Amino acid sequence: MGYIKPVISSVLLILLFVAGMGGGLVALPMRVAGKKTSWLCLGGTFAGGAFLATALFELGPESLETLGALPGLVMMASTMGFLFWLDRQGHHAHAEMHGCHPHGGSGTAAKPYILGAMLGFHSLLEGLALGSVQAGASQEALALAILFHKATDTFALAVTLGRYGLSAGKIFAATILLSLASPGGAWLASKVDLEGWQMIHGVLAAATCGTFLYLAWFDLLVPELKEREGRLWKSVSAALGFGLVALAVFSGRGS
Repeated sequence: MGYIKPVISSVLLILLFVAGMGGGLVALPMRVAGKKTSWLCLGGTFAGGAFLATALFELGPESLETLGALPGLVMMASTMGFLFWLDRQGHHAHAEMHGCHPHGGSGTAAKPYILGAMLGFHSLLEGLALGSVQAGASQEALALAILFHKATDTFALAVTLGRYGLSAGKIFAATILLSLASPGGAWLASKVDLEGWQMIHGVLAAATCGTFLYLAWFDLLVPELKEREGRLWKSVSAALGFGLVALAVFSGRGS
């Protein structure tokens, strides 16, 4: 039997985009409201939990399987080291970057753009994987998993960019671009032959994993949970973000 090119539903592509936009639009008022800073704190820890689960359960295993244990770990560690260096250049920005507190700063200027790029790569890879699967139960299960945490991706990005002081217009534009990444990748995979892209996938997955681990730990979780004020609700928010993404990842693997 010859090769059958995968088919991706246009309705599914639209749903992926709408799910992404929904997450970003929900988070946008947190940046615009200004005085409602407690919600920004909770959004930040939710984002940290979501990034941590994505790194541990999705990106980390993908990169180790594709690149091998040692190269994958070296790539992750190198990415984290690069971000550590960026923070040092930004005068210990991660220690001051509490968007929900009176003190704070804009952080290292390049870091929000690195975050956006890594999330974009992650979403593109998800879309490429979805578009490479034949229509049927496997594609439906993977699509459901992506839809389930697509909104958490854009929500996490919007909240984190707000903590870096980016304007509402820039956050909205970033949300649109990120929302387009998964359906764009799925459409591309359904139209072209992507044989041989696994190594690139592994490298990007490892770099994104390192980025998510660093941001989750040093920028979003540890600084917030060190603060006694609202620690319980911040912990609940982090656990919710972690649990939702973990559920999405494992439900997709159950296909």
